[in-house]
Amino acid sequence: MTPPELPAFAAAAVKAALHAIPMNATVGVRITGVGVGWAAGECPDTPPFRNHLGTIHAGAQFLLAEAVSGAAFAGAFAQYLSTAVPLIEKLDTHYVGRAVGDLTARAECDPGDLPAAHAAFAAEGRARLTVKVTVRDGEDKPVMEALAHWYLRDRPAAPAPQD
Repeated sequence: MTPPELPAFAAAAVKAALHAIPMNATVGVRITGVGVGWAAGECPDTPPFRNHLGTIHAGAQFLLAEAVSGAAFAGAFAQYLSTAVPLIEKLDTHYVGRAVGDLTARAECDPGDLPAAHAAFAAEGRARLTVKVTVRDGEDKPVMEALAHWYLRDRPAAPAPQD
């Protein structure tokens, strides 16, 4: 079953928000696809982001995993993002191999978790959701597995102006 797509304007807004984060731009992290509860991304292999072994630094892999998980989470809650704030609480990572070449990543929420998360947000103004991420290297082998824990809360109201 193919995960649902977001409307083009919503997918473009999620991509733009993640591409505007200075650290993502510095390392070259790009979101290549985003839908309802899923996202894909990439990060080029560049010499400044290699480790002492000559492979892609764990920090670059972590940044890519965080970005694609955030895009998947944003896609799951796209209709609320104008009035809510997504925040990452934790990113559990497991590095499973040395990364050689350009990185790609895929992040997905469990679609069965979305109705309860949406209901929680509607009732309480907050919701949590986990996102699974796999990062692959230029040889298409998995090099990192991650589980991202995201939180959504209502955006605080602006204080009233003082007279």
